[in-house]
Amino acid sequence: MSLLFALALVLLPFSALGLLLAWHIARPQRSPADASNRLNKARLIWFAMSREDLFVGTFPWLAQDELYNVGREP
Repeated sequence: MSLLFALALVLLPFSALGLLLAWHIARPQRSPADASNRLNKARLIWFAMSREDLFVGTFPWLAQDELYNVGREP
């Protein structure tokens, strides 16, 4: 197996996640959002990824360990 092929296989899941993210931004909007909300959706995704501490008040499960969130105590 060549090094380039191995690298492509390793990067495939990340490419799939990028395509999934692009699809969710570009897909048709549901009511009450309109087509102009696509830019706001991209901004919201960036805001949620870069400033997750601001969302803890709204979503308290963000402050907890994932193992605790699924119901098992660590």
